[in-house]
Amino acid sequence: MPDRETRTSETSEAVRACREQFSTEPRDHTVLFGFDGIVDTVREMIDERESRDSASLVRELDSLGRRINDSVASETSLAIEWMDCGTRTGGHVCHLSRAMGRWGLDPLMVGTFGTPMQSEFESVFAEYTTYSIGDPGTTDAVEFDDGKLLLTEAGDYRELDWGTLDERLGHDRLAGLLEQADLFGVGYWSMIPDLPGILHGLAEDVWPTLSDPPGHVFVDPADIRQLPASQLAAGFDALETLDRQVPVTLSANRGETEALVASSGASAAGDSMLDLATAARDVVGVDTVVSHGARASAMVTGDDRALVETLHVDEPEIVTSSGDHFNAGVCLGLLEGFDAGTTTALGNAVAGAFVRSGHSPTLGSVDRFLEEYAEHV
Repeated sequence: MPDRETRTSETSEAVRACREQFSTEPRDHTVLFGFDGIVDTVREMIDERESRDSASLVRELDSLGRRINDSVASETSLAIEWMDCGTRTGGHVCHLSRAMGRWGLDPLMVGTFGTPMQSEFESVFAEYTTYSIGDPGTTDAVEFDDGKLLLTEAGDYRELDWGTLDERLGHDRLAGLLEQADLFGVGYWSMIPDLPGILHGLAEDVWPTLSDPPGHVFVDPADIRQLPASQLAAGFDALETLDRQVPVTLSANRGETEALVASSGASAAGDSMLDLATAARDVVGVDTVVSHGARASAMVTGDDRALVETLHVDEPEIVTSSGDHFNAGVCLGLLEGFDAGTTTALGNAVAGAFVRSGHSPTLGSVDRFLEEYAEHV
């Protein structure tokens, strides 16, 4: 693993290049995202109820784990109160469309927004082109200082396959949307078990018919540790097949990247982010792999690679969907033709600006974060 001085120098260069190339002018790109849709409720767990209106919080996921272990050891039940901190639309499609729509891009959205579309989605995305292909899932996102716990009830995306997508949207309509898009994003693989079949259908039935296809496909696998080895192998094959038609970028957090590497039988624990991303690219067989984390993020392509440290944010407002906002920054970097270091720095900056404010950042907010980022690396 490179020493800190080397990594800091690379980070400084990447952030400087990002500041020079980044513009706050609205972007003229069209992006297509599919195929999920979730209603997220952000929550915090109460440690001790001090009064009717006052309570201390369980701040660490590790502390919750100890409570669960203590309850198991004592053979007793465990009851924990939680607070509702707000509800919003979530999932790959909503988070990336919301973020990139704020930047002036034109999002096209295909997902499980309800039949008919639920008010939570309609009120936020009324100005965008949307196609609902089923009912959404729900997630209770419990936030801690050292991580988060996501409790999810799946929506209709769980049953989605290539045939169902044809019934509910139509392969011809999907082809028409792809013709309009500069980038096509897909997520989350962990919640759409037959995503490999969908990717094969795209590669074999649709992509060869397109006269002006997107220049990039972006895939967020999310937590694939719950998928069996056979589904992982089928997914890798589908991704490699699609990558022959169009450059595919896969982006995962550190734990997800470790799982991708471990699926091949290799050991991933302790490797640097750059080593992990390199190993994952070999396993998955796509053009580009990005791995993001709290301290650093890495990007590896066929002829470029970068490791870029993050800027720590004290007292973040929210951490749920910080990875999605990192991905929005990476997607913008791909569309703008940035190199690996610049793209990774932009992803870090978008995620940092988001967790600091709790809102999808404007281009101006990202620019201000980059200015601070450059001063501290």
